[in-house]
Amino acid sequence: MTQAGWTVVRIPESSSRPLRRGHPWVWRDVRVDVPAGTPVRLEDRSGHVGWGLADDGEIAVRVLGTDRPERADLPGVLRDRVLRADRVRTRILDENTDAWRVVNAAGDGLPGLVVDRYAHVAIVRVYSAAWLPHLDAVVDAVAALPWCRSVARRLGVARVDGSDGLVVLRGPEVGDAVVVREHGMALLVRPHSGQKTGTFLDQREHRRMVRGWAAGRLVTNLFAYTGGFSVAAALGGAAHVTTVDLAPEAVADARENFRLNGLDPDAHAFEVADVFAWRPVGRPDLLIVDPPSLARGKRSAGAARSAYRKLHRQLGGHVARDGLLASSSCTSWMTLEAWKDAIAEGLEDSGPWSWLHTSCAPADHPVAVGHPEGEYLKFSLLRRR
Repeated sequence: MTQAGWTVVRIPESSSRPLRRGHPWVWRDVRVDVPAGTPVRLEDRSGHVGWGLADDGEIAVRVLGTDRPERADLPGVLRDRVLRADRVRTRILDENTDAWRVVNAAGDGLPGLVVDRYAHVAIVRVYSAAWLPHLDAVVDAVAALPWCRSVARRLGVARVDGSDGLVVLRGPEVGDAVVVREHGMALLVRPHSGQKTGTFLDQREHRRMVRGWAAGRLVTNLFAYTGGFSVAAALGGAAHVTTVDLAPEAVADARENFRLNGLDPDAHAFEVADVFAWRPVGRPDLLIVDPPSLARGKRSAGAARSAYRKLHRQLGGHVARDGLLASSSCTSWMTLEAWKDAIAEGLEDSGPWSWLHTSCAPADHPVAVGHPEGEYLKFSLLRRR
């Protein structure tokens, strides 16, 4: 059905109630017979509910608002929301930081779209086919940001992209490596091949916490990737840092990150190893455990809980008395409570422990109210008593 130029989609109250509370998705049980990216108006039997873009996966519509715009001005919406999102970041992050998430999908009113900043490079990642017809407008909005020189799209979302790599969409070519600043700490980022859009921006504030906890400690960083936590610990005055990751190229970049910060990598240890089969030498008094996601869907959430429990049973007894364990999870299919329960169960055999701190994603990764699926990152500090 069309209405004043809009395609109207009728939805049941079971779908409209979550939208009124702020949820940004309409699931596929609602029929939408238009191509992905088509602007649609949503109505239930009471009338107008919201508007958004049709999608072609399990999500039928990406909701962009509950207002009643006369026309679907996507370029104007993008310009406004991208600019406002970036202005918020520049006010909450210090001048010694030039890497952050500019747009965090639904948390910034643009579900299915992510934009990250690495110095003067903006990396766009599209998680929804709804945005593909509007990609030029996305690039225009991002390129207008005052710090932006290049806009590139990072591929790798299987059902949207069908390929991997980086494509520059506006501005100069992007080099294989970009050096960014994070609270004054230099970090090497690889936009073409690094994890996510280049590195794990969501752990920035947790790396700063580790820097404050590390003085005089023997630190071991597991699943270290390119050693962000390791560099933070060394800059914080750690007596010695051991960096462990399965990927040789990541460990090589970790050594380079030490050099970029004026630290001698040869004064510390770097190991290429599978953490699930690894055992520490000695007893670290700050152990950092930050594994990749251990669940790819609801069906694997139970297996993920078992894996977190096993991992903490394997490692907990190696932490020195009065030592610290910094543990993290990016498994979105586990709640914070379930994840903490798995840790507690894993640590049962290694004596008494206390929770010292728990936090989630930083302020540049906002989560829309009414959208619990957007909450994924979990981080806790524990003390072995």
